[in-house]
Amino acid sequence: MHSTRSKHRFQSNFEMHRTKRGASTKDLRHAAALLIAAAGVKLPPSLNVTAEATSNISTDAANSHYFSGLQFVGQTNVPALKELARVYEAGEGVAVDAAIAHDLFKRAAELGDPDAQADMAVRYSLGLQPISSNEDMLYELTTPKTPEALLNYFFAAAGNDTFAQMAMGYRHMYGVNVPQSCQAGLLYYNPVAERVVAAARYPGSLPQVERVRLNYKSAGIRRPSREQEVLHYQWFADLGSVEAQRAVGQIFSHGALRNPEQALRYFRQAADGGDADAVAHLGHMYANGVGVDQNNDTASQLFQAAADAGNPNGQFGLGYMHLTGHGMEQNHRTAFKLFQRASEAGNAEAWFHMGVMYLNGWGVKPSQRQALDCFTVAAQVGHVLGMYNLAIMHLNGRAGLAAADAKASCQPALTLLKKIAEKGGWGGLVQQGYEAFMDGDYEPALLHYLQSAEMGSELGQSNAAWMLTHGYGYDGEHAAQLAITLYQQAAAQGNHEALLQIGDSYYYGRGVPTDWSHAAQVYAEASKHRVAQASHNLGFMHEYGAGLPQDLHLAKRYYDKALEAQPDAVVPVFLALCGLWVHSRWLSVKPYVPDRLSFVKQRLFVLPQAEQGIIQKFGGVSGHAQSALGILDRLFDWVTDFGAVAHLITDQAELCLLLGCGAGLWLVLQRRRRLRINQQAQVDTRTRVGAPLQDEQPQT
Repeated sequence: MHSTRSKHRFQSNFEMHRTKRGASTKDLRHAAALLIAAAGVKLPPSLNVTAEATSNISTDAANSHYFSGLQFVGQTNVPALKELARVYEAGEGVAVDAAIAHDLFKRAAELGDPDAQADMAVRYSLGLQPISSNEDMLYELTTPKTPEALLNYFFAAAGNDTFAQMAMGYRHMYGVNVPQSCQAGLLYYNPVAERVVAAARYPGSLPQVERVRLNYKSAGIRRPSREQEVLHYQWFADLGSVEAQRAVGQIFSHGALRNPEQALRYFRQAADGGDADAVAHLGHMYANGVGVDQNNDTASQLFQAAADAGNPNGQFGLGYMHLTGHGMEQNHRTAFKLFQRASEAGNAEAWFHMGVMYLNGWGVKPSQRQALDCFTVAAQVGHVLGMYNLAIMHLNGRAGLAAADAKASCQPALTLLKKIAEKGGWGGLVQQGYEAFMDGDYEPALLHYLQSAEMGSELGQSNAAWMLTHGYGYDGEHAAQLAITLYQQAAAQGNHEALLQIGDSYYYGRGVPTDWSHAAQVYAEASKHRVAQASHNLGFMHEYGAGLPQDLHLAKRYYDKALEAQPDAVVPVFLALCGLWVHSRWLSVKPYVPDRLSFVKQRLFVLPQAEQGIIQKFGGVSGHAQSALGILDRLFDWVTDFGAVAHLITDQAELCLLLGCGAGLWLVLQRRRRLRINQQAQVDTRTRVGAPLQDEQPQT
């Protein structure tokens, strides 16, 4: 290893060149050269990046190569290895090369760095293999190396790496390639949850995540950026809109755009306009000294004014000052009454502090039952401290369960700790994936979602599986197998829509052998949870005897059940029922069709060979000798695609109606125009030949 002195010298020089504002290409290359020297890495002479070697190389020339033949010589600085790996991943001062980054992370992991071990565990678990010869893609999917992944996760978690602790906690919680153990899951999730709880005490410290599920609809929408949304609200705020002023103040109060001075300005404008919630926000800023000098007297006056207006945020703030004695005499009874008033309006902070007061007997008679109820309500709306206190009460046997029922207490506690852990800064991977997807950067989006999936995020698992299924980010070998694995993991966490995707995989033979009977079992499970498409698919399979006995009565029952689960799908279900009625009439007359019309029997209302299925048509993946769908059936099946057509029929109904009316009006106007032209032509013709006009009397 390098000495401490040399380590600091290399790192400080690197930071000076790489992080300075507006760093030039030359600065970045020099920083990379310093890292290479610190990391003890040797590259082939033709590809070596040093300050002297790169001074005469153009950017285009440097970026046209991929480095290879990486060698580790002499002493190695682990932090420099990791930073250099990130440089190669981002292409800062060097050409982007995922293979070099992979080898650098691997070397750092071998030297015992927990962060690098967690990174390598993700790569082994997903089968991510770098591609050094393809400029369009950085990684490809290969066969996962589960033993290597678990080994790296274990040592990384032992080294207190948050990512690895969450990954191991999730695996033990659901038994993913490790023994299922609630206690083991608690041991991994608890330290992560404690870090989140510590961060939650500071406003704006936790990331804001848009929990958007990817689908056909969201894939076609390009949403404005956060900055564009702020500009939109600011425009209305500057025009005097009190609601917009308050909204802009809240945006600047926390998150990535946190700006206390701007928040104070807009809250003051909204407060001057009579907005009680803005007055309460100002009270919190004065009470905590955010953007202004801390002043309890001013804060208490603002809270009192907001509370008098019936604002729950002001009632909570005033109650908290009575509870702590800040700015006024401490009075627990008054504080509890104010918390009660705020809680009636759904204030989560008020519910949490009422739980604390019941637990400690402050101003009320101590009651663990009442405390548990208050923490439960706070936890239901996502209050981090409420969730943590509720989890601890379960673990300590204070949730009303018998001492012998330790297993029953463990599971709810583990579920709560997992939810808390996913609210940390590392949970922002889902948000990063969504933003990259909206920007059209599909491979980075997929990588972010896959990392989130490894940490146990159900949303990350679902979105990564959806991208793999539909070819976003990667559509090569192993994509289908990984997609169904992710859907299975999401379904185990309660995502019933994922069951539909698993059933489709077995029906189409995507990533698993085609098995219509098993597909029907999965659809039946999804149908129990009111998944409309699953009920429709069961109706289809009963109608045609695909993996299930042919039974038109059961088919109708499932079509009706699909409509019950999704009432806005009236049109596609109606057409499916019409097709079912025609099908039943055809079956009644089919025995009487002459043999010379056998080609009709072979084409109407029968499944085609290698039928693609219910939603995606005619892909030929089944491999079984089945018969063919008729033209009518193909039409009915197409319109019952809830994922695509139902959205067009329901969500876009008003737009379609408007376009239809516009088209009809245009046709009427065109019709009248042609009539006028014809009439004028007739008049001109008669004038030229001396014929009397239509309303002109002939001379006598």
